[in-house]
Amino acid sequence: MEWLLDVIIRYLIFLFRSAIRMAVARGSGEWPVVKASVTGSSCYSRSLGPLAEVTYAYTYKGEPFTGMNREPFILCSSAEEYVTRFREGGDLIVRVKPADPEMSTVRQRDQTIGILK
Repeated sequence: MEWLLDVIIRYLIFLFRSAIRMAVARGSGEWPVVKASVTGSSCYSRSLGPLAEVTYAYTYKGEPFTGMNREPFILCSSAEEYVTRFREGGDLIVRVKPADPEMSTVRQRDQTIGILK
């Protein structure tokens, strides 16, 4: 029965983390899209559930910036699969807040828009 409680707690934490990510990304759909370079990626299995972390560097209006994307998961295997998509040296799409270019976000649906050519 403890495993069921553990699963429920992890799921609730996943929902909470996902809600925070959505709140942060709200309004970013109108932000400019830029190509970023992955500088690192890793997966952490914590008591609060698995977390994938991708760090990246990008340039906006000639200025260099860095960012980090933390993605919550319910299963470790899903977090590990996510991390394999973003290997160091690879590219990803980020949205940059024009008024504050140090703020950026990674939106999963942007990864398929095809500007990485």
